[in-house]
Amino acid sequence: MKQTCEARSERVKFVYNAQFPAPTAVVLDYLLHNLHFTSRNGRQQGMDAMMAFYRPMAEEFQGELSVSEIQEMARHCVERLTKQIDDLCDRYRIANPATKADTQTVSDFGQLERVLEQGFRRVAESFQAGVPVSQAMAAPNFEQGVDMDGSELGDLEQVLG
Repeated sequence: MKQTCEARSERVKFVYNAQFPAPTAVVLDYLLHNLHFTSRNGRQQGMDAMMAFYRPMAEEFQGELSVSEIQEMARHCVERLTKQIDDLCDRYRIANPATKADTQTVSDFGQLERVLEQGFRRVAESFQAGVPVSQAMAAPNFEQGVDMDGSELGDLEQVLG
């Protein structure tokens, strides 16, 4: 699995050659020849992006940190990755998938609210129709079984499904 430090060099050399028109070559060329920062800065930004994703897994593989230390590192990396996602979404004016997930949760909650409201309305209508409370609130006799056609759940199946 992992090698001991004695079996490895004290230094890691990472060389990567990419040839155009490969996407990797385009990215590396951008990082090395961008007008907005030096090639050294570009290499560092590329390394930072790679570290933001792989560092917790590498540290876990290394086996020298506790689970809680790796979890904290992973939280920090997720924050960095989230910032990178936010920057891309802002720059290219595209929907942020993280925001979409939050919106979906709110939408699901709203749908659940509607289902519950519909259920409460049915109970209220039963009371208004003069159905005795003992009948409306009686628990079904499970020994005899319960006939269901699926409509009892209303839209709840869609919300939970």
